[in-house]
Amino acid sequence: MIWLIIFLLPVIASAQVDIFGYYESEYDHIQLPNKSYNFSYNKLRLDLESRSNENVMVGANINFQIFHGDQEWDIVDFIPEYLEIDSAPFSISDSMYLDNIYLRTSFQRFDFTIGKQPISLGVGYAWNPLDIFNRKDLIDPTYEQAGVNALRMEIPVMDGGTLDIIIEPDSTWDMSNKLIQLKSSLGSYDFSLNGGNQYHLIPDGNSGYAYDHVFFGGGSIIGELWKFGLWGETLWSLDADNNFGEVVFGIDYTFNNGVYLMTEYFHNSLGAEKNEVTFDHYLHNFNGETHSIMQNYLFVMGMYNFTNYISGCLIAFGNLDDQSFILAPQLNWDAFEDVTLGAWVSQSFGENDTEFGIQDLVLRFRLRAYF
Repeated sequence: MIWLIIFLLPVIASAQVDIFGYYESEYDHIQLPNKSYNFSYNKLRLDLESRSNENVMVGANINFQIFHGDQEWDIVDFIPEYLEIDSAPFSISDSMYLDNIYLRTSFQRFDFTIGKQPISLGVGYAWNPLDIFNRKDLIDPTYEQAGVNALRMEIPVMDGGTLDIIIEPDSTWDMSNKLIQLKSSLGSYDFSLNGGNQYHLIPDGNSGYAYDHVFFGGGSIIGELWKFGLWGETLWSLDADNNFGEVVFGIDYTFNNGVYLMTEYFHNSLGAEKNEVTFDHYLHNFNGETHSIMQNYLFVMGMYNFTNYISGCLIAFGNLDDQSFILAPQLNWDAFEDVTLGAWVSQSFGENDTEFGIQDLVLRFRLRAYF
């Protein structure tokens, strides 16, 4: 990727480019029943934005990441023994890559963006059925997501509404992801109506998955009832012969003393039944092709600011089908201006043959400095 730097340096030098980003250092210890992993990384993210005029913006970011410690992993260490898989190794290595590079143009009647760009859809915190392009990490749902190579058109409609059309090209039109979304509001509630199609995993009738072209419909709603925040979203197949989909419901509340509580319930009808989990279910989930291994999940979070600089967070999430859970207290300290330090501990509960019970203990320390 040296050619990338050689190409970008004269572009940056000759144009009016805003440069910002962050440096991040993280250490992780993962304790499994019969093995442990220790690794760390140093990461530099450079964000670049250039506006030749008020209607045209070019954006990009470059990530540099250097790993230390264990870099050879085996998926088998993270799945129950009853699946009887001998080995499925993979490795992590130093990398330098363009996470986003896109052109955004504003016309009189619409905005158009082309290139690898940030896309985030849906109203859920831990799960987003409407986001067919991304998948979140339950232990850190707000961490930045990878860019999506797409064409996007946003058209203002009605009073404050937006028609959003997104196409993620692939080798053929059928294999390309397409989504259309109408966002608007009704009283104190914001809502969306969504439709699209995707080359998607579907049940094959033999406790496994196959790929097929699937049309979807769904929507979302978010607002406030009394002092409670409420939201929900769903995306469901429109094929009567393969009727499946996902749904999220959430509620939150902030007490007078500043304590914030939130919970979400997630259902994935495509997930496996408790006694029908196969290695493929784990593999597709690890690859980000499915949002969950089984069907019913719960996410709970509590947050409190102890001081202006120190905040605490307690996260708990679990698989309601196999009764395995993760409890993860977190502490964050704004050590200096634009410098944060975080510490995470996550402890699993459940049998060793369950999704989260096998993970045992995880420690994480993260330092981030913005510029």
